[in-house]
Amino acid sequence: MKLALYILGFAFILGCNNSNQKKNDIDLISETYQANCIERILKKDGELGEIRNHAPKEISLSQAINNYMNDLESLDFSDCPKNFTSAFTRHIAAWKAITKVTDNHSSQRGELHDIFERLQKSQDSTEFKSLLKVVWDTWHEVEESAH
Repeated sequence: MKLALYILGFAFILGCNNSNQKKNDIDLISETYQANCIERILKKDGELGEIRNHAPKEISLSQAINNYMNDLESLDFSDCPKNFTSAFTRHIAAWKAITKVTDNHSSQRGELHDIFERLQKSQDSTEFKSLLKVVWDTWHEVEESAH
């Protein structure tokens, strides 16, 4: 009888350890998917940002930003951590907000950062600088949430 209790107890302990191992494996897989999602999104953002930066040579800055936002919104964030997705959503919203100013300067052409320099000296400079700060602040949140 004692032997049966020992065997039963040992089997129970093994079963619990196996259950914990499965949980650890699932957590590891989830963390891997999340890390891969973050890496994929940041890589794609880099590619889309490069396009956005040069597009205003041919189209309005607002259209370049809208194209960038639409492309970002079409990305699959489903495997990303919620805090990263939330930070990125706020970043996209910050870009949307900046078009309030860039819409007033649709004839400007050139590389995005060159246009930004001109806008910082325009009649809309105060509002533009405030909106641009939010873009940079939300990007900082994205970077922080990626770690």
